[in-house]
Amino acid sequence: MKIWEVHALSTNGAIRTTADGDADVAGLLLSEKAYLLAVRDIRPNQLVHLVNERGPHAAAEALVAHFAQAEPENMGRSLVRGRSRMGDPIIQRSDEAPQPVTPGRFSPGDH
Repeated sequence: MKIWEVHALSTNGAIRTTADGDADVAGLLLSEKAYLLAVRDIRPNQLVHLVNERGPHAAAEALVAHFAQAEPENMGRSLVRGRSRMGDPIIQRSDEAPQPVTPGRFSPGDH
């Protein structure tokens, strides 16, 4: 059982688990790690209210802005937009998002 399934009991089912195992908060998808980070600062009821009041896109922007961190040592403490395994827009923790590939650059282990 995911923690948001327990939180769903107090939010009248506004939080549920997707087929991919992510959190769906009133239409806003969050990875498990992103959800856990978000509820450290924002109570589940407040998160549902934010999404219901502003809509999923504006709520996503608000969450990304709230957790914005410029320092590289804070990887995993900020939220970013990404895509789920099914290709749907999702909010992820920054350390979950795929790193961009620079053409012509190789990692030390690449041959």
